[in-house]
Amino acid sequence: MAVETPKRASPFSRWIGAARRWSEKFDDSAPGRFWNHLSTADFINSSFAFAALAVLSAFPFLAVSSAAIGGDFRTAIAARMGLNVEATHDVDRLIAGGNQSVATLTWVSAIVLVAGAVGMASTLQGWYHRIYERTPPKGLLRHFAYQLAGVIVFTLYISAEVWIFDKVRPAGGEVLVFLLTFVLAVLFWWTAAYMLLYRRVPLRDLLPAGVATGACITGLGIVSKLVFSGEITSGQKSYGPAGVVLALISFLVGFGVCLHLGAVFGRMWNEWRAER
Repeated sequence: MAVETPKRASPFSRWIGAARRWSEKFDDSAPGRFWNHLSTADFINSSFAFAALAVLSAFPFLAVSSAAIGGDFRTAIAARMGLNVEATHDVDRLIAGGNQSVATLTWVSAIVLVAGAVGMASTLQGWYHRIYERTPPKGLLRHFAYQLAGVIVFTLYISAEVWIFDKVRPAGGEVLVFLLTFVLAVLFWWTAAYMLLYRRVPLRDLLPAGVATGACITGLGIVSKLVFSGEITSGQKSYGPAGVVLALISFLVGFGVCLHLGAVFGRMWNEWRAER
């Protein structure tokens, strides 16, 4: 009686099985869980939407509010991105200073500007609630009060950051600027996460998210100083104002990714502590 020999798996089947085992192992690892949290938050599409909304809503509001208190929002862009003189000039030609807008501002346009800025705050609230799996409390007025307060505090944060950078750059150079960028970003985004989550997550549990967000934003600032000045000037020469807009949107997409990375890291840090 003949004995049947077992069939050997084909190389393709073995490769598929190995890939499946590797995928399952990766999903159970810390990097795999980190990536799954980011994917659940849809961080790429959310960051692109954030960049578009910032250009359409946040930039006009910040330009007008900065001009109203005697500042220039274009200076904040140049300081935040670490632009050189030529790139700063290209941004200045693209964006108006806001002084004329303040002089001709009507109550209708003021409501539109504030509504756009509040929409940005609402978008960030949606991110943090999705990442931390929290349900926002009810109450339209409560939501609006938190969002409006966040807009005001963010405007003051940007203005104070530019003022501090101007004071310390002659004394400490770019190293001190990046150090202060990290410290200020940690303090702001730590407390911002606490308020965006309606103070329903303890402040101490959000410190890791603040530190990670500050580190990511500082890293983005370093990359921006090395890369984006050239991107803006080359974009201006190749495509005109559209090239400058594309460079600004690229920076804002990176900023949105930084916020996602920091928030997800903070959540995973808390989960790791709870497991231990």
